[in-house]
Amino acid sequence: MDVELVTVGHVLSETIVFADGSRKGPVLGGPPAYCGVVAAKLGTRTGIVTKVSKDTPSSLLAPLQEAKVDLSGVDSLSDVTTTNELLYATDGTKELKYLKQAPVIRFQSIPSEYHVARLFHVCPLDYEVPLETVRQLRQLGKALSVDLGGYGGAHVRRETNAVKKFPPSVLREFIGSFDIVKASDEDARLMFEDETLSDEQRVQQFVNWGAGVGILTRGAKGSLVFTKEKRYRLPAFLGNVVNVTGGGDSFMGGFLTDYLRTGDPCSAAVFASAVALCVIERTGGVSASRMPSAEEARMRIPTGFTPELL
Repeated sequence: MDVELVTVGHVLSETIVFADGSRKGPVLGGPPAYCGVVAAKLGTRTGIVTKVSKDTPSSLLAPLQEAKVDLSGVDSLSDVTTTNELLYATDGTKELKYLKQAPVIRFQSIPSEYHVARLFHVCPLDYEVPLETVRQLRQLGKALSVDLGGYGGAHVRRETNAVKKFPPSVLREFIGSFDIVKASDEDARLMFEDETLSDEQRVQQFVNWGAGVGILTRGAKGSLVFTKEKRYRLPAFLGNVVNVTGGGDSFMGGFLTDYLRTGDPCSAAVFASAVALCVIERTGGVSASRMPSAEEARMRIPTGFTPELL
């Protein structure tokens, strides 16, 4: 497959533990799976680079195949598949309890046929895409996007983050090496020591440090999308929310799909908000049936909607 978008990071065998103690899973999870399946379902030719064990049941990766995500970048010779429990607290915050973790992803893990992709979305869970891999990706001369959740944000293993955490100067240079930088508001609170900064100031930092587009997803409060020229605030579109797991990753699947088509961050963010709503109105981890078509998503955009220009 001649791919346009490649997601890079670990997929999960995930059990979701809700605040009321109920459990669902194991299901396919992880940012590269959510983003990849969403983008593929929306019509983007998508590949994935990840590692799973040789004894991983075929049913775990079936949603990727069903959505027609190219699996040439799946290394199935790892000793383990990353396995976790996703624990939700009553206030909506979450913690990933890792039971097993697959090895890091090197540049050599990326199939040569993927080198023609238009955009690589680096979306690890717990630092498994190292700095050197990112530097080598940059040398391909393609657009790069990153989700900071796996670099000190909400996805990382709390007990080892102090060792893995990037020093401020490295984090600043790292962010500046990407064309698109996304974080959730929870990620930003965990990553940046200055608690006095507003959400707007945090996402402005991404742009100040060199990102072409800075994105902050804020759950029920919507999202912020900043460029050097314009700053937009978008509300969350109203709907019947069932399960917010994967909402931010689905937002990025929608955003990157529309951005590849239009090059317009504002249009992409509006479309992404509608895509995320469709996903969180359903449950079940990563599945092709949970993800909307482009037509379904566009129907959820309110007539005449215009983002707020700050």
